[in-house]
Amino acid sequence: MVETMRRAVFIEPRASSPHVFSAYAIPRLGSVLLATILRDRGWHASVHLEEADDIDFTEIIQADFVGISTITPTAPRAYALAEEIRALGVPVVLGGPHVTFLPEEGLDHADFVVRGEGEEAVAALAGYFEGNREMSAVPGLSWRRGTETVHNPQAPPVMDLDSLPFPDLSLVRSFGSIGMSGKRVVPLQTTRGCPFACNFCSVSKMFGRKLRKRTVENVLDELGQYNDGATHIFFYDDNFNADREHALAIARGIIDRGLSFVWSAQVRTDISRDPELLEAMGRSGCKTVFIGFESVNQEALDELNKSQSPEEMRAAARAVKRAGIGVHGMFILGLDSDSRDSLKATLRFARRMPITTAQFLLLTPIPGTEMFDRLRREGRLLFDDWTLYDGHHVVHNPRHLTPRALQRVQLKAHSRFYSRMGSLLKLARFRILDAAVYVYARRTNRKWKRQNRFFMRVLKLYSKPSPFSFAVHLKRKFPDVKTAVARATAMLPARGEPGERPFPHVPPDDLTTPERAR
Repeated sequence: MVETMRRAVFIEPRASSPHVFSAYAIPRLGSVLLATILRDRGWHASVHLEEADDIDFTEIIQADFVGISTITPTAPRAYALAEEIRALGVPVVLGGPHVTFLPEEGLDHADFVVRGEGEEAVAALAGYFEGNREMSAVPGLSWRRGTETVHNPQAPPVMDLDSLPFPDLSLVRSFGSIGMSGKRVVPLQTTRGCPFACNFCSVSKMFGRKLRKRTVENVLDELGQYNDGATHIFFYDDNFNADREHALAIARGIIDRGLSFVWSAQVRTDISRDPELLEAMGRSGCKTVFIGFESVNQEALDELNKSQSPEEMRAAARAVKRAGIGVHGMFILGLDSDSRDSLKATLRFARRMPITTAQFLLLTPIPGTEMFDRLRREGRLLFDDWTLYDGHHVVHNPRHLTPRALQRVQLKAHSRFYSRMGSLLKLARFRILDAAVYVYARRTNRKWKRQNRFFMRVLKLYSKPSPFSFAVHLKRKFPDVKTAVARATAMLPARGEPGERPFPHVPPDDLTTPERAR
């Protein structure tokens, strides 16, 4: 009897509202890397990126298991998908930062949750489905045995990042995101972890504060796959210049190998003190850096534990421009020390500094951060609908403004920065790409307003700033998921009796092998 190839499908659910990166359907690398590991193990693996294409549920039905990646704003859709897929008898594994910090919540909707980094866990989980590994031996796995919730110990973080395969983007269905520059946008990561401790960010909790680095040769070998002149590399590193020698060696390596692509990365304001690195970045093809300026209000920066000053922010914007690199400025609105005047000052800073593009996001307390823990403890979270935790919706009670006033400030900030006059000035200077970005940003702002009229009416219920709160859940039904599953099941022969799960939630007596109906 010929053994059939085992199958795994990974899903990245789409967001419920338009957001700053809606124009670019780019996968996070976790799912792609896990799929690559299983492919190398002999499995058939694929990744469905919902932002790029609809999910093919005929493939889902045939999977040995489905992995769904969760960030906080996509968690409700991930849960809806998980419940429908489980009802088909296919086991579901949730992973990603949201369920890493809220595993019990994830287990209300799925068979398993993988906490933290998933490379060792997915290999062990594959061994479990192959029948040669016990469930209790899968590191970082959370699961339920009857009424008991079991959290297996986590594996130590992967220290030798070179030991991991290059993520195979061909496993992503319909991948080929084309940016406004006409180039394919490809994600790539050279480090994990962040040595800083910003209290609104979960990166250091998820990946640790110790910076782990791939060797420069390993990075350059992967970059060599995209030496075609038609690719834009986006480095997913949380801080590309965290280790300046590493960043400098990569930039110089791109030049020495004659690699032909453009690239962008996230950096901190301290890059202003490193003209040598900026010069190498510009010569190697860096076109844009993303800088978390956050606020021109020093009290707000201190509140975030940001470890920077407005003077450093101004120096960074000017230094990057001198290097011939564009700046995408990232700002946070709605901190406790923010007032109308300080928010206006932040917008003036964004408009007067040499910043090419900007995003003005609302303070969003994400599970796993100190900010979330504090605001929840103070009873200042307004909503328990995770779809709203995307940086575009007010979800907490501000200290000095009403929630509705803060939301209007954010909408106005985008309208003022991406003004119609600004678009015309870009065109007059023949900066066609910048003008297109301005037009897209204004359209996204208008689309958000149309889709969130009910949300704005809910915010109108709040007439005073803190301290008071009531939790509201704007329930999402996701009827399209049920419809897509029904269509797929109608196309395939039934597997077992209606309601029968080929894979039980947990094997009742034996945790060694899953019993699959064939």
